[in-house]
This record gives sequence, structure tokens and C-alpha cells, in this order.
Amino acid sequence: DVAACKAATDAGAAAVQRVGGELVAVHVIPRPHQDLEAVFPLSRK
Repeated sequence: DVAACKAATDAGAAAVQRVGGELVAVHVIPRPHQDLEAVFPLSRK
């Protein structure tokens, strides 16, 4: 669910600001390309 992932990343970004940390980047890829795993091994074992 893209909306849930977006809400979670927004909450994480807000938490970083509250504690005075530094957030470099946040990006949600809703539909990653099917060949993405060839570049980034993302499978869970």
C-alpha cells in the first residue's frame, strides 16, 4: 500500500526533525521496475 508507506516515511521524517537529526533523503518508489532486483538485491530470505 503506497499510502501507508508514504505515511510511514513522513512520520519518520517528522521524528528526525523533532529530535534534531539530519535527514538526507526520503523517496517512495510506488511501482519499482521489475529489473530493480538485478541492481539492488532486495529479496527477503
